[in-house]
Amino acid sequence: MDLFLAPERYIQQKGIIKRVGEFLIPFGKRPLLLADGLVFSIVGKTILESLKEAGLSSRFEEFRGECSPEEIDKVANIIKKEGIDVVIGCGGGKSLDTAKAASLYARLPVITIPTSAATCAAWSFIAPTYTREGKYIKTLDLKKSPDLTLVDPEVISQAPARLISAGMADTLAKWYEGRVVVRNMEKDLSTELALSLSKRACELIKEFGPKAKEDVERKRCSKEVELIIQTNILLTGLIAGLGREKFRSVAAHALNYAMTMLRGNRSTLHGERVAFGIIMQLILERRNEDEIEELLELYSLLGLPLTLEEIGLGDEERLKIVVKEIFRQGRRIRNLPFPVDEDMVYKALLKADDWGRKMRK
Repeated sequence: MDLFLAPERYIQQKGIIKRVGEFLIPFGKRPLLLADGLVFSIVGKTILESLKEAGLSSRFEEFRGECSPEEIDKVANIIKKEGIDVVIGCGGGKSLDTAKAASLYARLPVITIPTSAATCAAWSFIAPTYTREGKYIKTLDLKKSPDLTLVDPEVISQAPARLISAGMADTLAKWYEGRVVVRNMEKDLSTELALSLSKRACELIKEFGPKAKEDVERKRCSKEVELIIQTNILLTGLIAGLGREKFRSVAAHALNYAMTMLRGNRSTLHGERVAFGIIMQLILERRNEDEIEELLELYSLLGLPLTLEEIGLGDEERLKIVVKEIFRQGRRIRNLPFPVDEDMVYKALLKADDWGRKMRK
């Protein structure tokens, strides 16, 4: 194992959002809090008050919606001009990724505070970047995870249930994509561990995911909700940290990033697009039909999309554009250990849609 990336500390506790200041003291005296307007209206004042109580002179900056080069540069310039010595990213994946990237360029510590469990961005060492319009550009390898991750399950349990379900789909992809990409590979210990943990994460979601989703719908921070938050953030981040470049994303994420090139793609979440991409990938792999049907049943319980229309690809022209984009980007779809072409992917998407329609009925 030549390299394993993880936060120096990951703390998940109810009410920790009120104690952020005490954890920031070792890192600096002039923190910058980056969050969008909605997140700030929910937890921003609580965090700033905690920082003030700890004797820290903080500055808030509103995140503008995309982890774009322009947004990263804007935050980096604020850091330089205002003497910031520690960055706090708070909110969803893109705000956390922006904070991570800006802090890296400024060579400052970064603390992540996720307000949803839709991705493992709070843990991860990467930052996918997009244009201001939301089109995928590339993924930055930051070479390090955040210095500290603070997770308040009570805050996350108040977010829309759709977010935690999307996070479960993204976590499921670690197993379904990971097992195929390493199938013909000589595995070292870290890869073996990543594969084993990804299978366990899949099992946890199948066992506890539906109950966690129901509890979040009721705004209940149950033990199942806390477990799934750990699975979506901690366990998924751990898998990525162990697997690194060997445990790569494949067809499911290829669909997700290709879809960002479409106009009006913001109606669906990263994990929702990945969920449908997993079904497409299993069809390309010619997996057992029982396995696919079982997964679709789980999707139904989690409220994940089952059809092309539900992910915004009900129009044939849009679908063909996405298929071409999958191969234009190329890298992820070519991680499959067997050759595929545009026609195969197109037919797999239609078959996945047909399966989903039958499940809906």
